[in-house]
Amino acid sequence: MKYCWCRIRWEKLYLLGGSPFCEIWLKSFPLEKSKLSTMIKLIINYKNQLFLFSPKVMKLLITCPFWLGSLLAQELKRLKLVPFDTFSRGCWVETDLKGMYQINLWSRLANKVYIQLVSGEARTFDQLFDLIKKSDYPQRTNNTNITLKVNIQSSQLSSQRTVQSVAHKALLESIARIGKQQENTDELMLFLEKNQCWLYLNSSWKALYQRGYRTQAGSAPLKENLAAAMVLLSGWKFKSPLVDYFAGAGTILMEALLIAKNIAPGSHRQFAFQHFENKNLPLRENLLQEAKNQTFSGQYQLTGYDIDPKMTQIAIQNAKNRNLEKEITFETWDFLQKKIDFSSSTRILSNPPYGKRITSSELQKLYQKLNKSFSDQVFGWYITNLAIEPENTQQRSSKQLFNWDEKCKFRYKKLS
Repeated sequence: MKYCWCRIRWEKLYLLGGSPFCEIWLKSFPLEKSKLSTMIKLIINYKNQLFLFSPKVMKLLITCPFWLGSLLAQELKRLKLVPFDTFSRGCWVETDLKGMYQINLWSRLANKVYIQLVSGEARTFDQLFDLIKKSDYPQRTNNTNITLKVNIQSSQLSSQRTVQSVAHKALLESIARIGKQQENTDELMLFLEKNQCWLYLNSSWKALYQRGYRTQAGSAPLKENLAAAMVLLSGWKFKSPLVDYFAGAGTILMEALLIAKNIAPGSHRQFAFQHFENKNLPLRENLLQEAKNQTFSGQYQLTGYDIDPKMTQIAIQNAKNRNLEKEITFETWDFLQKKIDFSSSTRILSNPPYGKRITSSELQKLYQKLNKSFSDQVFGWYITNLAIEPENTQQRSSKQLFNWDEKCKFRYKKLS
């Protein structure tokens, strides 16, 4: 008789209705293939009594900086996901545990990835309490250490403090039998708009633009995901030399190299989902290994300049933090004093000063030289919030972006 060896381990399966979790162990045993098939069918029939975390489709809200929603949607499509209801600061996706892991690991543009736990009408506090209590929170984690942010617009329940208190109490009651305080804090967001309620759980922990390599920065750093957006919007071809006249902490060139080498931006950081009850650490390790195997090893020419020698050293150290210091050159260089002499294939991508630490006369000279450097042969892009327009606007285009809370324009010379 032929046998099929099988080990099935179900951990912490919740019974529907909020009952305490149980653990079901089926040890290794010899089983005929026909009986194994029957057993699998029996397990599937238990779907009305048992809830399995990993196969469940989740609705995710992925946020990003202002006016990058469409670019984020394109990125998610490259991950073989189907975004919908895209707006200026993000979009939604329906996917499984693997998809959620992939977005956190691979997204260069997202701020955070939120899991929708529940949605429904909440006109009264009793409705709100019942809605939050029956959310999927116990099926994700049993952590009693939570922080809850509330946003209310045009709803009968208008007291933010009371809504927060009621929702917090409902969350704790939903895990009363299984809850325990963990060292990490789970971040949740509750939206109330026109008497409709949505509750979200942050799966990312810190914002995804915190890649882990930038341990030091200047006084006005550029967010990593905005730097990545600038690289993607520029259409930079990896074989072309890339120069940043105002490199600062090296963020733009670091993000450009991560894109060129196809390095997953989240491969050197931790996530909130690693503490969830339904975590699948082997799946995460497999995705990390797959990401490592997909890294490219081409030759790239990236050069960054800055007038401050301290910032040059910071940029070099940040590159070392990802073992990329040999592939980017950083030098101390005064843009206003040095002659610009690059080949026709060179591309310029910069985040020049906005006027906080430089006089208006110097700024005028700086931007005149910067715009002039975009000659007929050299193409370039830069982000600024200053109203200093290039002389030949016919060859320039611009896109509105936000650098932190500053509204800016991303200006660039057209490639055709």
